Amino acid sequence: MRITRWKLGLGALAAGLSLMLTTTPAQAAYAGNSGAYGTTFVDGADSVTDDFGDHFDELGNSLCYGCGESSNTDIVFLWQSILASEHLLDLFEIDGQFGPGTRDATIAWQKRYGLTADGKVGDNTWSKADDQLKWSGSVVLYDGSGPYGYVTFHRGDSSKSQDGGAYHLAQVKQGDGYRIPAEGTRIHHRAETISWY
Repeated sequence: MRITRWKLGLGALAAGLSLMLTTTPAQAAYAGNSGAYGTTFVDGADSVTDDFGDHFDELGNSLCYGCGESSNTDIVFLWQSILASEHLLDLFEIDGQFGPGTRDATIAWQKRYGLTADGKVGDNTWSKADDQLKWSGSVVLYDGSGPYGYVTFHRGDSSKSQDGGAYHLAQVKQGDGYRIPAEGTRIHHRAETISWY
């Protein structure tokens, strides 16, 4: 009897996750993101597993505690969302500020993935992070090692599966909790545009 209930619970969880991932993109499309590329915001084309690494090459700098452009920027929101999905930060700590807590969580993330643990989000760290990206319907999903944690993104126009263009942070999920940005159509590096519900 216990095994049957456990299997039913897992089945319900999988069905709920599948439904959420297939219905969320239909709620809003980001047509302005389709085909949009630049050095001030995150963008991608073709395979998603090189998007963050390509972006680092365009910008030419790392995120870190005390580094320029590591405060009040959407790219820090993006990185903190990844850390939160892996239960290395709490959802309320996603604030766009690369402080000591984010540095320590970054070190833990780097150790988890076998990287040099320097607390800086550079080329190797971004490249390892985008190895965790995959398409799920018309959204890009970051699915790390945390239980029931993930981040969903739109890339380009969210109504088109696998469209190229600018990234939009759609949702951060951690266990039973989640955060959704209130507004913003692109994840910028040099200007804060994301606010949270």
